[in-house]
Amino acid sequence: MRRTDRGSVLFFVLSVCALALAAQTDPATARSPTPQPEGDPITLPPWLVEVRVDAHTAPARDDSFASTFGSTAMTGDKAWSGRNLSTLSETLRRMPGLLLQESFGGFEPPRFIIRGSGLDSAPTSRGVAFLLDGLSFARADGSFHSGLLDPMLFPRIEVYRGTLHAALTPAALGGVLNAVPAPMGTSTSQLRLLTGSFGAWRGQLSDAVTLAGVPVQVAASHQRQEGYRPLSAQTRSAALVRVQHLSKTERQWETSVYFANPCYEVPGPLTLTQALENPRSNFAAVVRDQPRRDASLLHVATQYKQGPPEAATAAGLAWQHWRDDFRQLQPNGETLATGDDLNGHVTLARRLSFSSVEHHLLARAVFSIGTTQQDRFLNNLGTRGTRFGANDLEAQTLALSLEDIVWLRSNLTVGAGLTLLQSQRKIIDRLTPTSVSGELSRTFRYADVSPRFGVQWFVQPEMSVYAAWSRGTEPPVFDDLLSVQGTHPNLTLRQRELEAQHATTAELGLRGRTGPLSWNVTAYHSWWRHEILRLADAAGLPRGAVNASATRHQGIEAAFRWRLLESPHRVTLSTTANWSRFNFAHDAVYGQNRLAGAPAQLGNTDLLYEHPAGGYAGIEANWISGRTPVDHANRLFYDGHLRWDARLGWKFRTGVSVVVSGHNLFHRHYIASTAGVLDLARNPAATTIFLPGNGRGITCGMEYTW
Repeated sequence: MRRTDRGSVLFFVLSVCALALAAQTDPATARSPTPQPEGDPITLPPWLVEVRVDAHTAPARDDSFASTFGSTAMTGDKAWSGRNLSTLSETLRRMPGLLLQESFGGFEPPRFIIRGSGLDSAPTSRGVAFLLDGLSFARADGSFHSGLLDPMLFPRIEVYRGTLHAALTPAALGGVLNAVPAPMGTSTSQLRLLTGSFGAWRGQLSDAVTLAGVPVQVAASHQRQEGYRPLSAQTRSAALVRVQHLSKTERQWETSVYFANPCYEVPGPLTLTQALENPRSNFAAVVRDQPRRDASLLHVATQYKQGPPEAATAAGLAWQHWRDDFRQLQPNGETLATGDDLNGHVTLARRLSFSSVEHHLLARAVFSIGTTQQDRFLNNLGTRGTRFGANDLEAQTLALSLEDIVWLRSNLTVGAGLTLLQSQRKIIDRLTPTSVSGELSRTFRYADVSPRFGVQWFVQPEMSVYAAWSRGTEPPVFDDLLSVQGTHPNLTLRQRELEAQHATTAELGLRGRTGPLSWNVTAYHSWWRHEILRLADAAGLPRGAVNASATRHQGIEAAFRWRLLESPHRVTLSTTANWSRFNFAHDAVYGQNRLAGAPAQLGNTDLLYEHPAGGYAGIEANWISGRTPVDHANRLFYDGHLRWDARLGWKFRTGVSVVVSGHNLFHRHYIASTAGVLDLARNPAATTIFLPGNGRGITCGMEYTW
C-alpha cells in the first residue's frame, strides 16, 4: 500500500491524542484497578497492570493488551534449571505455539515459525520480532539472525503469538520474542559448565557487583562443538553488561551492552534417502563450496521509566552495529553485509476512572531506521569470486498505537487498540551500469491501519476465557525485494515489486488451573492476503518472491501440566502440543494445497520425578506427527518421528547441581527440518533439501549458584 495523505493525517490525530492523554491525567487522582483473582503475585513493569495468576499459566508481561486478551507465554531460569540446554530451540521447546525445528543440531538459526509466519523466508529469517528488553535487535527491515541471541544469558523469555502485540512492535505477523534480563539488584551469581558428544562444550558465568556505588550486572558465555556431521563446527561468544544509573521508587534508568559473534559451518542438505540412510554424509556441492556463516552484533541500549503504575512514562533507545558474511552454495554465492540500526520507543500509560469504570490507557510510539551496505560475490570453490551485486539498503518504520483496557466488572474486561504504521524500503544500486539486470535503485513505501479488540472473562478466580480479533501487516524485507537470478557463474540480482502482507486473526483461548492441573489452550484462524512466498507458474517455472493469492492459517496451541504427586516426592507431567494447517484458499496453480514447511502436529511431553533430598529424573518425548510438505505443489513430503530424551541429576544444598542427559536414546534417523521450502519438487528423489537430526548423544552439566 502506498503512503497517502490520509495516513499522515491519522498519524497527526494519534499524536495529538497521546499528548492530550499525558497532559490531562493527574497521577494523584488515578485509582487502582479492580483487584484480580488471587494467586502467585507477579509484579509488572511500571506502566502495566498488576495481575495475580498461577505462575505456570502466567502470560508474558511487557505488553498488557496482548497479555490480557491474547495467547502469550514465558519461560526462564526455573524451567531451565536441571537441564542441559545450549540452543534457542531447546530453551523454547516447552512453550505452546512455537514450531521449532533444529537445522544442524547447534545454535544456528532453527526453523522458527509462529502461526505460519516466515514459512518461506530462507536464508533470511523474518515473520517474528526479536527484542532485547523491549527494544529490537533485528535489522531495521524486520529480518533477523536468531543465532546472535544466547537465550541463557536472559532469565526470562516472553513470547507473544499473533498480531495483538502491535503496540510492542508493529510489523511482524507471527509474534514477538522478548529476552528480558534480571531486574537490577535481584540477580544471583552463577557458573554453568556443559560438555558432551560431538565435541560440544559450553561455559557461562554471571555476576552482580557494585562499582563506585553503581550496580552492575555481567553475564558471558562461550560455546563450541565439532558437530554430528562433517563440516558442522560451531563457535559462539556472547556477553551482556548492564549498568543502573538511577534507581528510585518511581524513577529508573539503565544502560545495557550486548555482544555476540556466532561462526559456524553449514553442512548443507541431503536427499530424503541420504538423510535417512546415511545422515552423517555431505552433499558433494557442500564439500566443493565450503559454505559457512560468520556474524557479529554490538547492541547498546538505554531505558528510562518514571512514575507509578497509575501515571507512568517510559522511553528507550537502542543502537546496534552488525556484520554478516554468509557464504552459500554456488547457486546463491556469498553475501557480505554490514549495517547500523537505531530504534526506540516512547510510552505513556494512564489509569482513569469514569463513572466507577476503570480505564487503562496506553499510547506508544515506536520507530526504527537502519542502513546496510551489501555486496554479493560468486562462490568459487569456497573462495570469494567476482562481485555481481552491490547495494546500499535503507529501511524506516514508524508506528503509533493507542490502547484502552476497560474493567467493566471485577471478572470482566474488554479492550480496543489501533496502530498506524508507515514504513519505507530504499534500494540504491552501487554496481550499475555493470549490473546485467540494469538499474536496481528503487524506493518502496507502505502504510497501514491495524485495529484490535479483545474480551476476557474470569469464569472462576483461577480460570479465564479470552477472545480477540486483530489485524496486522508486515512489509517485505530486502531479501524479498532482491533475489539472485541465473546460474553460476552468470549470477545477477533481480528486483521485485511486492505488497506488504496482511493477516486478520480471530482467536479464542482458555487458561487456568484447578487443583494439580493447569492449562493454556488457544485456537486461532487467520485470513492472509498478499502472503510473500516463492512460487512457480503453471509451467513449473520459478517466479521468485511474489505475493500469493489468499491463504489461510489456522491451528490449536496447547500446554498442560499435571502434578501427579505433590509431597514429599513430586511427580509432574507436562505436555505441549501444536496442531496447525496452513493452505492456499483457491490458488490458480496450487488450489487448496498445504503451504510447504510446517508440520501438521508437533509437541513435547516430559515426565519428571523429584526426590525430597534433591535428586531428580526425567524422561522426555519430542515428536512430529503426520507428513510435512516440502514444496507448495505437495509432490514431496517427509514423515514425522518420535525421539526420546532422558536426564538424571542432583541438586545439592550447597548451590551445586549436576545433571547427565541422553538425547535421541534409540538413535533414530529422522528429518529435523529442511533448508527452506520449494515451489515445485521437479525431481523428488534427487531433491537435496533435507536436514537430518543428530544421532544419540550424552551431555554432562554442572551449575553452581551463590
